[in-house]
Amino acid sequence: MLTRRNAIQTLGAAALASHPAHAAEPYLAAVRTYADNVLKHGRDVYGPKPTPLFVDGVNVDTHEPVKWVPTNGKEFVLSDLGNQQLLFRVFDGLTKLTGEAGYRQAAVDATKYALANLRPNGFLAWGGHCAYNASDGAVFWSEDKGKSHELKEHYPYYQLMWEMDAAATKSVIETMWNGHILNWSNLDFNRHGTPRPMGKLWKSEYTGGEVFFWGKGLTFVNAGSDLYYAAAMLAKFTGEDGPLIWAKRLAHRYVETRNAKTGIGGYQFSQMADAWCDDVGKIRGDRAQYQFAEAFPGHRVVEGTLFPTYGEVPGVYPEIVQMHLGELLGARGAEFTQWGIEELAAWAKSAYRASDNTFIPMLTDGTSMEGFAVPKDGYFGPKGRVLKAGKARASHFWAYAMAARVSKQPAMFEMARLIALANGFGAIDGELNRRLGTADPEALFGFLELHRFSGKPMFLDAARRVGDNMLRAHFHHGFFLRSANHLYARFDSVDALALLHLAAALAGKPAAAPPYVGTGAFFAAAYGSQGHKYDNDILYSRMRAK
Repeated sequence: MLTRRNAIQTLGAAALASHPAHAAEPYLAAVRTYADNVLKHGRDVYGPKPTPLFVDGVNVDTHEPVKWVPTNGKEFVLSDLGNQQLLFRVFDGLTKLTGEAGYRQAAVDATKYALANLRPNGFLAWGGHCAYNASDGAVFWSEDKGKSHELKEHYPYYQLMWEMDAAATKSVIETMWNGHILNWSNLDFNRHGTPRPMGKLWKSEYTGGEVFFWGKGLTFVNAGSDLYYAAAMLAKFTGEDGPLIWAKRLAHRYVETRNAKTGIGGYQFSQMADAWCDDVGKIRGDRAQYQFAEAFPGHRVVEGTLFPTYGEVPGVYPEIVQMHLGELLGARGAEFTQWGIEELAAWAKSAYRASDNTFIPMLTDGTSMEGFAVPKDGYFGPKGRVLKAGKARASHFWAYAMAARVSKQPAMFEMARLIALANGFGAIDGELNRRLGTADPEALFGFLELHRFSGKPMFLDAARRVGDNMLRAHFHHGFFLRSANHLYARFDSVDALALLHLAAALAGKPAAAPPYVGTGAFFAAAYGSQGHKYDNDILYSRMRAK
């Protein structure tokens, strides 16, 4: 068996895998079936007049579209372009792989229509709290969030948008920045954007200053990464320096939150005095400070110093986006790659425990919070909630596999190796598990990264095994579902895009598959009388009648 050091040194010299020409067929066939069914059953034919838009999903038994119920009880057909960006990538990739123009044309037509017709206040009507009411042919705003624009790890397919209408796409991105940035001098921003007269944009003055300042917005990285992704993509398209400078400034604000001892950065770089610390909003301020600070005297306890801030494991999409931007922009984007790798390296060194494959909850200064019982009710859980270490999963394997390829650093490969072993994938520096059980599409992306890095056939073979598992577990009734018993198919499918990538790799045409940089796409609003709900929970969790 190769040593880990020898493995990392010899990966780049391995020969490319050889696969029969028909190897891609089962995966491509499934994706085509899904795409054909979307084209057949997912068109917008419900309002005053048909449009080229798509609904968000369908009932797999009746093919009725998914519907949202506002507070007045009058349900409507839901069409959120922000939740169709993976679908459009699939359509585009299918045309590139099959030569059949109809798939891409469907994405083109929907995108063109939206850019021309769904910009009521300059913002595109898409994302977390705004959608198209296909029943009435009108834009719908979340009733409990107001007329606010929000993208959180939606990472739209700007390449297609730019090809369709460069001027409109430029305006959409500039309107986003203009509406979300509250203070250009320190880049305080809110995850909710509101329309305002166009300002100086890229010609604004920037002074920076200390992070964790008291601002007026919640500078979450899942929203911030969508902003700097958009500006960096605009810079790629135009060649202009202005949007790239500001994209880097915003990304660097999170770098500035890193603790000098651990190197771990924060989920946000500011504090918000008006944030609700309790359920009714009587107590306002920094929510972590309110719940945890008294228990950790002598430590800086704010929302930006909790690791992970939400859930039991850190999210990887901002780091994936940074590595992608670094590759896409070349020398102009080198800092993005550096910052993404540095953050992943800090997690590996200061927060990862190899013995049980977990990330330890802590303050970013390294103070462990594992086993800590939350002392009072608040935003980060009810009183008595015990903080636990969370298992590194397929998404982390993918991130570190990508980091190994991009950086060539042994430490990144070692993290991918450890996470792969712990998740039952086998030894990526030796023999992989031939009974690989995962059906997680991000595991497939991880193996494709290692294959791209090394050319070793075993990684493409592993990706095929994951793909086979995905077909068994998720491909039912001609759509991709959470399981065979789930009722609604969401058209924006990571499974479909992952299998498209697999088919493209097996066909020797990896560049035909549009890039995947992660997704947290959602729609959330008041649902009937049930309060604020997410589509993933209220719609796509429903089960079929037995």
